[in-house]
Amino acid sequence: MTGGGNVNNVHGIVYAYHAFPELKTLGARRTGAALPFCGRYRLIDFALSGMMHAGIRNVGVIMQRGYLSLMEHLSGGRSWNLERHNGGLHLLPPYGLSDAHKGSYEGGIEALSAVYSYLQNDIREEYILLTRGDLCANVDVRSVIDAHMQSGADITAVCTDHEMLGQRHSFVPGENGFAAEMLSYQSGPGEGLASLEMYVLKRELLLDMVQWSREHNRLHFHQDAMTHVMDGGCRVGIFLHGGYAMHITSEEDYFRANMDMLDPDKRRSLFVPERRVLTRARSDVATYYGDASCVKNSLIADGCRIEGRVENCILFGGVTVSAGAEVRDCVILNDTFIGENARVRYVISDKNARLSPYLDLSGSQALPLVIPKGSEI
Repeated sequence: MTGGGNVNNVHGIVYAYHAFPELKTLGARRTGAALPFCGRYRLIDFALSGMMHAGIRNVGVIMQRGYLSLMEHLSGGRSWNLERHNGGLHLLPPYGLSDAHKGSYEGGIEALSAVYSYLQNDIREEYILLTRGDLCANVDVRSVIDAHMQSGADITAVCTDHEMLGQRHSFVPGENGFAAEMLSYQSGPGEGLASLEMYVLKRELLLDMVQWSREHNRLHFHQDAMTHVMDGGCRVGIFLHGGYAMHITSEEDYFRANMDMLDPDKRRSLFVPERRVLTRARSDVATYYGDASCVKNSLIADGCRIEGRVENCILFGGVTVSAGAEVRDCVILNDTFIGENARVRYVISDKNARLSPYLDLSGSQALPLVIPKGSEI
């Protein structure tokens, strides 16, 4: 890196420890970071790919429960060049909590507190890049680090001026180039720039934030730790991300984000050629299209068998659409079977579902119908 920060002095930390309750069955057996996306990816691919392209070579992934599919996908970090004897990808279970702690982490600071010994003893880099694993955004991490090093900020927050669904934390820019105020848990139109919850800060500052939160029984990164350090004069810089961005925290978010990828402009904004999104490879043969098949405005992965009609859909690998079936405005995950002459619209089908012949299923654009993993209907 020229004229900017040394990425060899930056350690990545990814929150991947839970799924929001609004994801319902989609998050029942996986974390939000492990959600399949756009036919072949997982959401955590965006965080790991951004770090890899920036030259970050040491990354810790904070986990808690429901992480088996995430571990299988990560496979030691090979796909992101994080498979190393010294450093690389570190999977961080909750070894800092007592056995009496049976619930989920209440907030980001509690999750960081659970891996405090890792932050304190195992990280040698001076800086931390902290991000959520369920962030669907292709952030130029190298530029974020450069901006932080050059700005004199204590913390740099990556923000967007685009509309963000659901609750968000926002930063109001001040006249001195730093944030004048942080607004927590906003929803709907409001003041400030929405945080993507990606931050750069010194490791020592993060340790201080976690230690203060421990001493005062505080659990939340923004309303507790960030508020504390900003009240104490901490300077928060703002890096504006101009591309596509969404936190996927509900079934509706998941459906909308996948459907957004059918818009070429939004797809180009997320899948930037110079920052290719890397993922674990799946070995599939080319998709078979029958003579009577019809496909319009859809993204279809390898390994599918299409003999019916598919329109405005995202199909993951191994999906079968039988003869006479019509599938419209759907997100169909791996190895789902759709029987002959079935009619399916506004549906999210999780993996390995079987939909019977002549079945008629329909949700709506606002409330898609979700078929749980492995269901037979």
